[in-house]
Parts: sequence; structure tokens; C-alpha cells
Amino acid sequence: MIRAGVVSLSLVLGGCVGTVVDVVTAPIRIVGAGINTVIPGQHERDRRRGKQARKAEEAQRKAAKKAAKAQS
Repeated sequence: MIRAGVVSLSLVLGGCVGTVVDVVTAPIRIVGAGINTVIPGQHERDRRRGKQARKAEEAQRKAAKKAAKAQS
């Protein structure tokens, strides 16, 4: 009886340990990937902030140009 348990245990544990690790860590990797797609990183926030600043500067230039043209 003990021998049968040892043999069956060795068959179960004889499988690829890497596969077991992949199966166990898969949910963690999936959740991490989902979080990374939902939450913007620092680089992306900086890029958006820069884009907004450039748009604001362009709007100010256009307004100043329009005001100068109206005064002329």
C-alpha cells in the first residue's frame, strides 16, 4: 500500500515542475498585465502632460497673434 502511494506520488511529481510553476503563477501574471494596461505609467503621464503644455502654448500664441492682428 505504501509502495503504491510512493509510486503514484513519484508519477505525479515526475511531471514538469516548470509547468506547475507556470500554472500557479499564471493568474498573477494575468492580473499584473491587466493592471499595467489600465494604470498609466510615469512615462505616459509625463508625455500627456507635455502634450497638454504644448497645446496650451500653441493656443496662447494663436490668441496673441489674433489680438495683435486685431489691434493693427
